[in-house]
Amino acid sequence: MKRLCLCLISSLVAAMLLGTTPVGAASLDHIQNQTQIIHVVQPGENLFRIALRYGTTVEAIVAANGLANAHTIYAGQRLVVPRGSGGSAAAGRPATTGSAYVVKWGDTLSSIALRHGVTIWALMQANGLSGSHIIYAGQRLVIPGAGGSGPAPVLAAGNNYVVRPGDTLGRIARRFGTTTVALARLNGIANPSAIYAGQVLRLSGAAPAPSGGGKRIVINLSEQHLYAYEGNCLVYSFVVSSGAAPTYTRTGEFRVQSKIPNAYGAAWGLQMPHWLGIYWSGSTENGIHALPILSNGQTLWAGYLGRPVSYGCIVLGTYEARLLYDWAGIGTPVSIRY
Repeated sequence: MKRLCLCLISSLVAAMLLGTTPVGAASLDHIQNQTQIIHVVQPGENLFRIALRYGTTVEAIVAANGLANAHTIYAGQRLVVPRGSGGSAAAGRPATTGSAYVVKWGDTLSSIALRHGVTIWALMQANGLSGSHIIYAGQRLVIPGAGGSGPAPVLAAGNNYVVRPGDTLGRIARRFGTTTVALARLNGIANPSAIYAGQVLRLSGAAPAPSGGGKRIVINLSEQHLYAYEGNCLVYSFVVSSGAAPTYTRTGEFRVQSKIPNAYGAAWGLQMPHWLGIYWSGSTENGIHALPILSNGQTLWAGYLGRPVSYGCIVLGTYEARLLYDWAGIGTPVSIRY
C-alpha cells in the first residue's frame, strides 16, 4: 500500500513538473503550446476560414501539415497552425468590441440577429462578411453593441492604413466602419485574402471605375450557357445551371463583387467552391460557383448542368468554375440575359 501511494505521488509530481495537459482539453477546438496551435476542424470549415481566424495563410497551413490538396480537409482532423508574426492565436480573431457568439447548426444571420436584437447588416459589418449566408457551425461571431473601445487604428499619411502582421481585410474593414468589399474596390484588390504586412491601403476617396481589365462575363439563361470575353476574344464557353422556380436568377448588369475560395451556405448546408459574388437578393448574395458539396461530401446537381436547378446562383462544373475564378477579378462586368 505504501509503495502504491509513493507511485501515485510521484506520478502527480511528474505531471505538475511536465505540465501534463488534462484529457478534457483535447475536446477544445484548438490547443495551444509555446510553438504552435493545433486546430480541430469543425463541420463546414475550410482552410481559408481557419487561416483568417488565426491570422495566417492557407499556404502556411498546407505547408505545416504536408497537405496535398488545400480543399480536402475533414471534420475532426487536427491541423498544425503556424503562429503568425503577432505571436498569438488571438491575432487572427476579430478585434472588435462586443460579445461573442458561436454559430450552431441551423443558424442563419437572420436568426442570430433577431436573438441578440441587432440588424443583419450590423452583424455583417462587425464580422467582415460579404454575404449573410456565408457562416458555418463553430464560427465565432462578434455581436456588436457590448464592450468598450478597441485598439486605436494605425494610420499612415493621407488617411491610409498600413497593414500589420496578422491583419485581414475583414478586420481592417470592421475597425474603420466599412466593408471588405468596399475596401477591396477602393484599393483594386482582386483577392481579399491576399494582403500583406506593410501594404498601404486607402480608407476613403473615390474608387477607380472598375473596368474588369477588358474582361466581361455574359450569361444567357435561355441557352443555360456562360461566355467569358477578353476584349472581343471569347476565352471560355461553359454550360451552366441557373435558378429554378421560385428562386430564378435575376437578369441585369452586374459586376463581380466578392471572391471566396470555398463559400458555405448555412441555410442549405452546402459548400460552394470558387465563389464569385455578383448581386444581393434580400439579405443573401447570389453568385457564380462550382457544383455545391453536401455535408457528407456528395456533389449536388452533377448530372443536371444545362437546366435550371439552383437556388438563384449560376452553377458551373468544378473544373470550369476554378478556371473562371482564377480568370475573373473584382469588378469584372457580368451581364445576365435571356
